[in-house]
Amino acid sequence: MPEIVSGATYATFINTFRCDPANQDEVVRINIDIVDQVASSSPGFIAAAVHRSTDGTRVVNYLQWESAAHLTAMQRSPEFQAIARRFAGLILIEFDPHQCEIVHVAEARAWRSRVTLPPRA
Repeated sequence: MPEIVSGATYATFINTFRCDPANQDEVVRINIDIVDQVASSSPGFIAAAVHRSTDGTRVVNYLQWESAAHLTAMQRSPEFQAIARRFAGLILIEFDPHQCEIVHVAEARAWRSRVTLPPRA
């Protein structure tokens, strides 16, 4: 599981894939296949998480690598290229990759143990 730490020395990437709702499951599957079959055994890989939007129009992956160069090397591999070709026709105009810097992280301070939540409707 990715650990999000402010000021981390690893490279963080957030990639957004825009898709038709009918194709979202396959775009998710391709992202998972890349992580499980290629990235996870590649030098420099730290962690990944794949997310899907509830409206079906986006898939987002959150990646942590030791460096951008490690990610680039994995993306140049024949194994990655073979799986990535499956994106053809599934991703709409927009593929939005970004390397990001973590500048702040906050989390609840055991609020669940102090607060009684109302029953769900």
